[in-house]
Amino acid sequence: MRMTKLDLMFCLLSRDHHSFKKFYQDYETFMFRTGYRVTGCRTTTEQLMLMVVRNIWDRPTVISKSSDRYLSVILQKLMVDHK
Repeated sequence: MRMTKLDLMFCLLSRDHHSFKKFYQDYETFMFRTGYRVTGCRTTTEQLMLMVVRNIWDRPTVISKSSDRYLSVILQKLMVDHK
């Protein structure tokens, strides 16, 4: 079962590396496909994913301030906005 927005917020606020790794594993393929559709380049997509994941870890408010309910929607917007 994929992590929810609430699960991710708890993980980020508690700085739980193990749970954050699970989040990444749950959404890695989704983020790659989304990023690749935006960039058309594998290397650029990987860099984009790294930037988004770092941003989430460093600034959990990007998740908490989002009015979207689902992580997939939030991640999709973050991937497109960081391009």
